[in-house]
Parts: sequence; C-alpha cells; structure tokens
Amino acid sequence: MVEALIQIGGRWGLNGRESARLAVSAARFASDIVCIANGRSVNAKDVMSVMSLRAKPGTQMRILAAGPDETAALDALAAILHVQESF
Repeated sequence: MVEALIQIGGRWGLNGRESARLAVSAARFASDIVCIANGRSVNAKDVMSVMSLRAKPGTQMRILAAGPDETAALDALAAILHVQESF
C-alpha cells in the first residue's frame, strides 16, 4: 500500500469537473484507491463519492492505493490534484 497527503488547490477546490477527472483516472487502475478528507473515506473510482468530500481549496486529502499498479495510480491522481486550473 502506498499513500500521499495532498493539499487541494485551485480556485474552486475539488468541484464536479475535478471530481470527475479524478474518478475517471482512478477507474483506469486495477488497484483499490481510497480518498480521505474532511473526516470521510470514499472510493476514488466513484464520482459522486469524491464530490461528497466537499474538498475546498486548502483541504488536506490523503490518497491510499493498494494493488498491482498502486504506485502508478498514486502518481496519476496526485498529478491531477496538483495541476488544477485557477480561473
């Protein structure tokens, strides 16, 4: 199992669009991926679950990945969260 602690950035945080990007990217991997923020733990492959985290800018999110491609999954999701656009 690998994990990372990432601070949510961007102007809107993890809004609907970013939640969808995260979930679609997570779904490409065979590993089990969990996002933890605001005292909640959700399946990263489910868009509605990710949106329910309500992660605003500055929120600390922990991502846990376990499985055959866990490192690649963690790297891909961290890149999505770090490259959020600011409008």
